[in-house]
Amino acid sequence: MNEWSKGLVLFSALLSPLAMADWLLDVNFELTGADSKQTVNTSLSLLPGEETVFFDTDDQGTTRRELVGSAELLEVSAEELKIAFKVQERLDDGGWRTIIAPTLSTGLNAPASFESIDDSANQQVKLQIEVTSV
Repeated sequence: MNEWSKGLVLFSALLSPLAMADWLLDVNFELTGADSKQTVNTSLSLLPGEETVFFDTDDQGTTRRELVGSAELLEVSAEELKIAFKVQERLDDGGWRTIIAPTLSTGLNAPASFESIDDSANQQVKLQIEVTSV
């Protein structure tokens, strides 16, 4: 590939909707256990290289658990965004346990999802995301 072609590819990548956009991340999270269900539906702005908390629940003193979920935009290309997610639960001793920590790749207006079942903890986790342009 000659220098002119490389420049044209780079220029077209920079003009792609992903490279030029401010991104809005829609998150639907669901944690289902034997005797409880917690859901979070939220939208937030994504900034490259910054970890963003997309939910932080307080312990309600019932069967609800204290959870913290975060997302970090890792990579941006002309075709996709790569986003790292982490959801943690506060344990009875005050420590934290990571429930899920997937990295999802998605395009603009292209929903992506992650599901996990932990038989030992008797819980199911569903994470659905979609990135839109602001």
